[in-house]
Amino acid sequence: MDRVTGAIEGRDPQLVTRLVTHDVHYEDPFGRMPHVGAQELVDRVSSVWEAFPDLRVEATGPCLHDGDRIVALPLRGFGNHRGWLGQLPATERFVNVHGVLVCELDATAHRLHRVRLFLDRYGAAVQLGALPEEGTVGDRALRALQGFGLLRRR
Repeated sequence: MDRVTGAIEGRDPQLVTRLVTHDVHYEDPFGRMPHVGAQELVDRVSSVWEAFPDLRVEATGPCLHDGDRIVALPLRGFGNHRGWLGQLPATERFVNVHGVLVCELDATAHRLHRVRLFLDRYGAAVQLGALPEEGTVGDRALRALQGFGLLRRR
């Protein structure tokens, strides 16, 4: 898993490709599901590198595994949003998002075959300014539009 986080921080597409099978499946809460193949994964990771040129990734706990097939790594990614992220232009905001990277290994190839990133999509959207912070006038207005009504203050 150190090689995985190193590949992400190192911004080396070839290193990413060497870590995965040619038909790797990758999913995250922000992208088209799933990305299939090493090139689609590299394209996805490259778009994140462009959006967050100073992106850092670090483990926030021990790597968990079932012996030899499934690996889960709690982590956090943080950096400044300085480029387009899908349809969202640069916000120049600092983002700090916790998540879990779950990987299925191909035992014969000794590479990652399925990779899923789970993270707080709502929290990331608030940090990016795409959604209003909880409890603000904007949050209450958005909830009213969604049919949840206005929340009472406690």
